Amino acid sequence: MATPFKVLIIGGGMAGLSLAIILEEYGFEYELLEKHADVAPRLGAGVGLTPNGARILDQIGVWDLMCESGSPINSGTAISPEGRSVLHNPSMGETMKELFGYKIQFVSRYNALNILYNRIRDKSRIHKKQELTKVETIGTKVRVETKDGSIFTADLLIGADGVRSYVRQELWRIADSEKPGYIPEQDKTAIESTYRALVGVAKDMPDLPQSESVRAYNYDRSYFYQKERESTGEVYWWLCEKNAKKAKGTIRGFPPKLKQHLVDKYKDDVIWPSVTFEDLYKRSFYSAVIPLEEYVLEKVFYKNIFLMGDAFRKLHPVTGMGANSAFEESALVADFLWDLREKKALHDPVSLQQAFSDFQKQRYTRLVALRDDAHLVQQLESFDNPVLRFMSLHVIPNLSFESTFMPVLGSSFAAAQTLKHLPPPTAGTWPFAPEIKIKPGPRSSLATGLWTAVLLLAASSPWWISNYLLVKVEGNNHGKDLNLPLTCALQLYSSAIAVSISGLWITESYRADSLVSLLASALPYTLLANRWGWEKIFPIYLSFHIKQSQGIYYYYMPRTITDLGAAKFLLPALVLVYTIPIFQSFSSGYESVEHSWKVAHSALPLVVYSGSRLLNIVTTIPRGVDVVFHNKDIPYQNRFWNPILLLSGSLHVFLALIYGPQIFNGGAELLFSPLVRRLSSLIAVSTIWCLYTAWELGRVDAVDISVVEAWGYILFSTIVGGPAAALAGTWSWRASQLAKARSSHHDAGSLDKMANGSLLSGHKVNGTR
Repeated sequence: MATPFKVLIIGGGMAGLSLAIILEEYGFEYELLEKHADVAPRLGAGVGLTPNGARILDQIGVWDLMCESGSPINSGTAISPEGRSVLHNPSMGETMKELFGYKIQFVSRYNALNILYNRIRDKSRIHKKQELTKVETIGTKVRVETKDGSIFTADLLIGADGVRSYVRQELWRIADSEKPGYIPEQDKTAIESTYRALVGVAKDMPDLPQSESVRAYNYDRSYFYQKERESTGEVYWWLCEKNAKKAKGTIRGFPPKLKQHLVDKYKDDVIWPSVTFEDLYKRSFYSAVIPLEEYVLEKVFYKNIFLMGDAFRKLHPVTGMGANSAFEESALVADFLWDLREKKALHDPVSLQQAFSDFQKQRYTRLVALRDDAHLVQQLESFDNPVLRFMSLHVIPNLSFESTFMPVLGSSFAAAQTLKHLPPPTAGTWPFAPEIKIKPGPRSSLATGLWTAVLLLAASSPWWISNYLLVKVEGNNHGKDLNLPLTCALQLYSSAIAVSISGLWITESYRADSLVSLLASALPYTLLANRWGWEKIFPIYLSFHIKQSQGIYYYYMPRTITDLGAAKFLLPALVLVYTIPIFQSFSSGYESVEHSWKVAHSALPLVVYSGSRLLNIVTTIPRGVDVVFHNKDIPYQNRFWNPILLLSGSLHVFLALIYGPQIFNGGAELLFSPLVRRLSSLIAVSTIWCLYTAWELGRVDAVDISVVEAWGYILFSTIVGGPAAALAGTWSWRASQLAKARSSHHDAGSLDKMANGSLLSGHKVNGTR
C-alpha cells in the first residue's frame, strides 16, 4: 500500500481553489485553509480570463459557468485624453476564438471564486477562518498552527496566500535560520509599486458599450472598464495612477481621504465620448484604492514549503495575466505531483526538490517576461514619457492590430501549459506549447554576449590581422597586386553578398515583432551600408537581431511575413532592381556601374513596399490573421531566395575559376588592400551568422540533426557556393524549419515541401542548449 502524501494549501483565492480542484481530480489528499469566513468576499472588482487560463478552466469543468456569469470581450477600443478613438478592433473576440480556442471573458472576482469553490466536491477539506500563526518543519513533515489553536500537518505546504503571504514570511524565516544566504537579498526587496489603482463597480451606465474592453489613455494615469453580462448592468473599472515615487515593500493600505482626492483630481477626465470619470464614479456602489505591486521572486521553495500565485509573483493587472498565471501554476504543480507519484518518488526529498527547481526555473523565466510586458503596456497607456506618448497616439494606431498586436498576445498565451492528465481543451488554429515541436526558451545573457562578440570580432579580424599579425615589407604598396579586372571582380562579389544581406533585412522587417523595433525597415540600414560600408552596418544589424531574439516569446510569435503582398512581390522586385546592374557589370565592367548597384540596393525595399501596396489594390490578397498565423509566405520566400542562391553561387564558381590562382598566390598580403579587408569582413560575418543560425535553431529544438553536422553543410556551401549563396540558403532553410517546428504536429508534415530548394532541404538540426 502506498504511503499517503498530503498537501496543505494556504489561501482560497484563484490559485488555491484551482489547485484544490485539480488535486481532487487527480486523487491527491489535501486540505485548504482560508483566513476569511467566506472564500468569495465581495472584495476587488473583476478578472479577465484569457485563453491560456481558459484552457485550464475548461479542463477542470468550470469554463462554461464562467462564460454564463461574465461577459465576453468581443471588441477592444482605446481612446485619447480628448475622447478620440485611437485603437479599435471590432472582431477581437472572434479572432481570439479562432486562433486560441477561446474569447477573453470578463467575470467579477466574486463570481469567479464562487464558481471555483462550488466545483470542489468535498467541502470538508476547506477550512475557513483559519489564519496562520506559525509554520515549522519537522523531519519530512510540515506543521502549521492557526489563530484559533488548530494544528495541521502535511507532507507539502503550498502558500497561495497572496501578496502579504504569511507562508512566504515563514519560509524566509526558516531558511534564514537553517541555511543563511539561501534566500537572495533581492527577493526580500523585490516587491515594489510604481502605480496604484482606484477600482470600483458601477451600475446602470447605458452610454458605455457592452462586451467591449475600453482603455482610456491619459497623462500619468489611465482607465480600464468592462461591462459584465448585460442582465446585471454592472461595470467593472479602474483608474490607474502613477505614484509620485516608487514604493518598496508591501503596502498595507491608503488613507481614506486618498479616494476622494483622486476623484476630485480626475473627475473631468473623458473615459468615453460624453462620459467623464465623475459620471462613472457617481454610479459606483463599490470602490477602493489598492496598491499595484509588481515582483517575481527567484526562490519559490525551501524544503517542503512552496509558494505559488501572488505569494511569489505579482503582475500589473493591465494585461490581465494575474489570475491566468495562477491557473497555469496550479496545473504545473498538480502535474509534477502526478509525475512524482507515478515514479513513486513523492516522499523522496531529492526528487521533490528537483521538481520544485524545474517549476522555479520555468515560471521565473515566463513571469519576468509577463511582468515586464505588463509594465510596458501601462507605461504606454499612462504616457510615462514623451516617446511613449508619441508611440501610443501616433505610431501604434497606424499599425494593424491583427499583424502587430495579436501576435504579441498570442506569444504570451501560447507559452502556457495545460493539464497533462485531463481531457485536452478546445484547440484553436494557433497551437500552444504542448502541441508544437519547438521548445522556446530564453537565450542566456552569456550566450547572447558571446555570439555578439564573435560577430564583431569576425567583422574586425581582417583589420587587426593586417595591422598586427602580418609582417609588413618595407616599401609595400598596399593593394599593388589588385589589377583593375580583379578589383572589379571583387567589387562585384561584394555586391552579390550585399544582395543576400538586403534580402535578409527586408524579410525580417515584415515580421510581427519587427514592426515596432530597430528592425522595422531595411531602408535605413541599406542607406547607411552604401554610405559607410556593408562590413560595418551588417554586424551592427545582426547584434540588434541577436538581442531582439533573446527572450522567451520570440519563437512563440509567428515568424511569418505579415504582408503577403510584400512576400509575393519579393521576386519581382529582385528582378526589377538588379537586372540592369547585373547586365551592366558584365557588359561594361563593375567600375562604371558601382553607383547602379548602390541605387539597386536602396531601391529594393522601396520597390517591395510599393509593389505590395499595388498588389493589395488590384488583387484580393489574404491579410491579417489569415497570413500572420498560417505560413502562406514560405513559398514566396523560397522563390525569392532560390535565384539569389543560384546566381550568387554561379558567380562564386565563375570568379573562382578565373581569379582563384591570382588570389591564392597573393595570400594573406592581399589584406593590405582596403577592398580585400572589407570583403573579408563581410565573408567572415556572413559565415558566423549562418553558423549562429544553425546553433540557435538547435538550441530551441526546431530541427533534428546535430549542430556540428549543420555547420558542416554551411561551411561546405560557403566554400563551394560562396557566402552569398550560403546566407541565402541558410535564411530560406531557417524560415521553412521554423514554420514546421512552430506548427501543430498534425500540420507540420504539410510544410515539408516548402523547404525544397533551400540550403539544408530535408535536414533538421538538434543542438545542445
